[in-house]
Amino acid sequence: MNGIHAENSKTLIGVLASHDSGDRNNALARLFEHLHKAHRAKLQWFHFLFTGGTWDRLSRGSTDPEVTPIALKTQQFLVKKCGVTYLPSRRDGGVTIMANLIVQQACGILWPFLTPLTSHWLNPENLALLRLSDHWHVKKLMNEGSVEEWIGAEAHIDCKRNLREIPPRVELFQDDLLPPEKQPNGTFKFERQATAFPKTIQDMTIALIAHNEMKDRMIEFAIDFERELSRFKHILSTGTTGREVAANTRILHDKIYRYRSGPKGGDIEIANQILFGRCHVVIFFIDPLNPHPHIEDIRVVLGACMLQPNVRMLTNESQAREWMRRVVRG
Repeated sequence: MNGIHAENSKTLIGVLASHDSGDRNNALARLFEHLHKAHRAKLQWFHFLFTGGTWDRLSRGSTDPEVTPIALKTQQFLVKKCGVTYLPSRRDGGVTIMANLIVQQACGILWPFLTPLTSHWLNPENLALLRLSDHWHVKKLMNEGSVEEWIGAEAHIDCKRNLREIPPRVELFQDDLLPPEKQPNGTFKFERQATAFPKTIQDMTIALIAHNEMKDRMIEFAIDFERELSRFKHILSTGTTGREVAANTRILHDKIYRYRSGPKGGDIEIANQILFGRCHVVIFFIDPLNPHPHIEDIRVVLGACMLQPNVRMLTNESQAREWMRRVVRG
């Protein structure tokens, strides 16, 4: 490979399988066994990123659903020659973190072995992951035949694309990169460690998000409560909302950290801040009358707030104004 693969630089492949399908997990296990036997030289060009539940089922097996684990030799090959990073389980935000790595263009290939026979693949996190994969031109390989064809015809090209430092790191604030911890068995693991909830407004981070039809209302809200918003340590926002709030207020510009627009993954980036305890209040002006092509991303933000018991979520203007007057101003 002409030295292109330094020890800490590989192309990242995200891997997940439906938690309620023994068939899809066993198909993924058989695939890794086959690739280990027939394509081990190519396989080690890549680093694998698993959701935690998928890696547990593949490495340890499962009785519900019934999953036969991959052989120990195959596991050792993946860990030592390829490299394995695993995220929390889906219930703890693992799919959301994987989607964030796609938005940050760290993960360029995805193997989502999802089953159409249960509702699992319709979970908001999975739908957002698939949508953002298409938006960011991530190559999706959703069954055994697709992977086998790819490794024979395309892997030698894809291993040179999208090279990233290994193990991967989650970007939170600017210049704030969160690396996974190395485990005793040689894998890497991301964990959402509990963080102390701030006791004062000055130590809190607030997010301002608004649908297109609600952006004017958000601007008016920010103008009316500019002094109260300035008390927060940081203000997070999706792209257009942050730009418009900064342009129409006098003292908030230096507080605002803008992510991508919602359809390009900005909601997912903010959801990650929530999951890792970096965002404490979310004001989201949701338009209840118009459908949104990225509705799953919006639900992911709501789900992230539900996973963090102290995060305050305010989803309409009346509620947000009352909270500002009674809690922040008071």
